[in-house]
Amino acid sequence: MGFLRRLFLTSCTFALLVSAAHAITLDWSTVPWTAGSLANSYDIDPAKPGNDITVTVSGNTAQLQPEVVPPNPMTPAITTDLQGGQANPVSSLCLAVNFTNQSQAVTVTVDFSSLYSLGVQNVSFTLFDVDFDNAAGSSTYQDQLRNIVATGVDGSQVAATITTSGNNTLSGSGLTQIVDGIASGADTGAGSGNSNVTISFGTNAIKSFTFTYGSGSGTVADPTYQHVGIYDVNFTAVPEMNPAWSAVGSCLVAAVLILRHSAKFRK
Repeated sequence: MGFLRRLFLTSCTFALLVSAAHAITLDWSTVPWTAGSLANSYDIDPAKPGNDITVTVSGNTAQLQPEVVPPNPMTPAITTDLQGGQANPVSSLCLAVNFTNQSQAVTVTVDFSSLYSLGVQNVSFTLFDVDFDNAAGSSTYQDQLRNIVATGVDGSQVAATITTSGNNTLSGSGLTQIVDGIASGADTGAGSGNSNVTISFGTNAIKSFTFTYGSGSGTVADPTYQHVGIYDVNFTAVPEMNPAWSAVGSCLVAAVLILRHSAKFRK
């Protein structure tokens, strides 16, 4: 009888275990992106079948340009042309554009798998080289990020927490936050981290997020070539109830019955 009691108690203990949430990263150094393609999906979570994340670029995509660094891939493209203050240049998804006016822009949308029924949280990523160059006779552009928002699992809009650096500034609040470049920054090497912008959505449970990349009002009417890099996207699946929980009630009932039977047996 002691053996059966221990067996049931052990089973109940295992049933109470819920799989711990684990961090997941879309690491651009480990996935492919056909240069110039506008959408790609990736299976990066071994705990979920099929693709877990989809990245789409839309808007004025005819204004997308090849990267300036050889082999000059058509963007969007994964390159190591930007360093973002890291020890060495790292892989990021580069967007290079040449807009004909300040109203043009491209929009990046990241969708998470519907199999994350409770959504994902702790979503964060960094953009490299968000800066401003207004040197006379040279490039004239002002990187701008706007419409930075996530969609919650309930369909509501979720504002981002945005951290800027020395070469860019944040204005607005909530769903109307805008980041503008304010000074020119280095693509690589010392000072390359001074143009970073980090965007996160904290513990909010979301199913997608989006942002728009355009040119700010500080430029001439026809902005020149500009580019940014999207670094790795990090997220955590909101923990779901382990199916084993459905067995907890049965385990407890069985344990009680065994204990009662054991008590009667001792009598």
